Amino acid sequence: MYKKSLELYILQPLPKYLYPLYVRFGYSWESEELRRAKNVVFYLKKSVKNLRNLAIVKIKSPPKRLKGFPSTEKELEIPMRNLLLCTHAAIYGYRKGIFRCAIGSLGMYPFPDNKREYFDKLEELISKGLNKTFTIETPFFGMRKEEIIRLYGNLMPLNLTFSCIKPIKGKPCGKCIKCREKEEALRLL
Repeated sequence: MYKKSLELYILQPLPKYLYPLYVRFGYSWESEELRRAKNVVFYLKKSVKNLRNLAIVKIKSPPKRLKGFPSTEKELEIPMRNLLLCTHAAIYGYRKGIFRCAIGSLGMYPFPDNKREYFDKLEELISKGLNKTFTIETPFFGMRKEEIIRLYGNLMPLNLTFSCIKPIKGKPCGKCIKCREKEEALRLL
């Protein structure tokens, strides 16, 4: 799943094929995020030979519309987002015989669907629904953004990554909570 592009390097052992997946909810930032995701996949294909093209799944009715420039965690919350991301990844994977997905959640937000216990229960539920063991990996869980950049930032140019919910003409707005988090992480390096 494309959420944090460095997941591809963290997942060991690497499966025979890697299928990056972008779940599109219809939010304003997704056009730019998707463009960047395609660039990341293109870049990674140079060194990750078993990486497939980015697949896109569209959800027609997102659970919540975000307004203005969300500046707090509460304003940023999208109810059941991780449930939707993982179930759509499971459906996509099922068609390809894949029963494992990775999500880039850090676990830093106090949302109900952003705890490792939640992902464990979700694994159980999806596994029952598929009648096959399904695994949700959270390789960055418990890490801070600056730790991820410090450990893995050398694997790809940071300008390929994207973290903004109100981009302006393809550039980060510099005002939203996601921009502030990235700026803070870079400052702490």
